[in-house]
Amino acid sequence: MRSRSIDLLRAYAICVMIIVHFLENLSGTREWSPDGFGAPIFAFLTGVSYRLWLRGKEKRGTTSDQISKETIRRGLFLIGLGFLFNLLIWLPDDLFTWDVLTFLGSTMILLNIARAMPTPALLLTIALSVLLSPVMQRIVHYQEYWVSGYFEPENTLSELVTGFLVTGYFPIFPWIALPLTGFLAAPSLLCLHHTSPELRRIWLFAGTSLIALSALLMCLRWGTQWGQQWLPAWTMFPATLSYMNGVVGMVILLLGGLHHWIDDQKVVQLPSGLLTRAERFSRYSLTIYILHHAAHVWPLWIYGLWTTGEPSQYWGQALSSWPSFLLSIAFLICCDWILKKLEQYRIPTVENLMRWLCE
Repeated sequence: MRSRSIDLLRAYAICVMIIVHFLENLSGTREWSPDGFGAPIFAFLTGVSYRLWLRGKEKRGTTSDQISKETIRRGLFLIGLGFLFNLLIWLPDDLFTWDVLTFLGSTMILLNIARAMPTPALLLTIALSVLLSPVMQRIVHYQEYWVSGYFEPENTLSELVTGFLVTGYFPIFPWIALPLTGFLAAPSLLCLHHTSPELRRIWLFAGTSLIALSALLMCLRWGTQWGQQWLPAWTMFPATLSYMNGVVGMVILLLGGLHHWIDDQKVVQLPSGLLTRAERFSRYSLTIYILHHAAHVWPLWIYGLWTTGEPSQYWGQALSSWPSFLLSIAFLICCDWILKKLEQYRIPTVENLMRWLCE
């Protein structure tokens, strides 16, 4: 049985990502877009969904070796899909941008290791991945890899490894903290395995504390001269301590609260049409992620190449912000219709292909 709280959160995340990408890629706007709030939810829910998938496999008596094989195949599929996505959607120079899909594939392989780790070791890994990231960013001179707000590495082995680990759009450090936290917190937040209410309250308290810590850091940074010099800003690129504390706490509270109000106690009754669309967008989130890029990036490349001979000529300046925003809403409406047709005619999607190849 699907969790409505997970479907709502994942649908929200993919919708936010669509709006952000249309605004940024077509108009260069980040000022009032919901930038930075879609990807953390998506990453966190990867860990949550893996925990639920793992629970279902174990209930059906699947061996640990078979689970490892299927997990690793899924991870390799997503990494391969990520490189194919970079090749077909972006220009050839951006093959190794280490974007969402390559991160999710790497995450699957790391989650296969995480499932064998004791809870204290996982907590330590999560903490170190966040706390060591600023140090690693400083050591490798993070900003040198970014030109005009975009990741621009050289195609050398050392820079490719550095991009994968630290400097890419979604590097392992610190982003792995989100799926690992989702994997670890899922049984308590979703009341699996008859977990105690006390453990659930501990996770909710931890989420609240992380948000409070992030807010404190930001207040001290804005309100003091020494804070502006020494405390981290709230930025997604690079993902700072303030940002990571805030988004990790946010997603813990969102999942815990939505599950309690919608799935468990059913305090909030949402329209059936909204729930149906949320489930649809959640179920086909990978397909939507690829489609929405093709829908707005390919026309940008084609028009630039046709009019000036340079594909990226109109990058970030093709439209003003409001037409870009309205186009993103139009895409969401069209996407809902397309997904209905995919279901109606049983047309294979990326998700179907992954299950067919990996299970």
